[in-house]
Amino acid sequence: MKQKQKKLGLALGSGGWRALAHLGVIKELLNNDIEISYIAGSSAGALVGGMYSALLDINQVEEIFRQNMNYRSLLYAFSDPRPARGIFRGDKMEEIFAHYLAGRRIEDLKIPFCAMACDLITGQVVELKKGSLSKAIHASITVPFVLEPVKRGKMRLIDGASAVPVPVKTVKQMGAEVVIAVNLQKNQFPMSNDKISALRTVLKTSQVMLHHLAKHTQKDADLVLFPDIKESGEYSNPFSGFVTRGDVLSNGQAVVKENIEKIKELLY
Repeated sequence: MKQKQKKLGLALGSGGWRALAHLGVIKELLNNDIEISYIAGSSAGALVGGMYSALLDINQVEEIFRQNMNYRSLLYAFSDPRPARGIFRGDKMEEIFAHYLAGRRIEDLKIPFCAMACDLITGQVVELKKGSLSKAIHASITVPFVLEPVKRGKMRLIDGASAVPVPVKTVKQMGAEVVIAVNLQKNQFPMSNDKISALRTVLKTSQVMLHHLAKHTQKDADLVLFPDIKESGEYSNPFSGFVTRGDVLSNGQAVVKENIEKIKELLY
């Protein structure tokens, strides 16, 4: 008789295009007959986690990503400029999510899910556990300056990575007995010290803050996975990498394979 598995919660971290590695993590867990009971995601981690929680077919989710990993889709997603509040509104991007999610609400998902966001007005962390899934994903990936904050009552929601890049505490409170966190920042540092422009300094400074904040928010996980994602050495747009870096999915699978015995020890 097969031993009963403990309830597994995934805390899927932020990282723009690097979140494609989350697809590989989920795929490899399922290949090993490991059941996922809860998912919390921040920023692009919310995109992958939310899509899987809704569709329950990782191959279908992968196919959706691959269908949209082209510059035509990217140009459509960013065809709603709003320079007064963000370079883009983000509604076109949400429209793409909604096409596949067909009006699903978070509270109706078979796998309990939470998307992380931050209220720009109060600075408070916001856990999105109810309401429109496509709207919650939109809020969680709303990178400041790039996308206009998402209205939710009196709140103005921005990227969950601003406060909780790896939402371990949230998924544990949802009921997970074992929490596996996925941190996508492994190879962000050290960086090359040549050709450090003013713009690159600003961008890398934000990554320094994210790097240290992720360490803090992941500390209570039972296991932290660090997919070995190759970096170009230059700052990459958090969205355009979805077009050029489909290879990182295999990095997610590889890190699970490397840690599968430890994962099984934790779960059984």
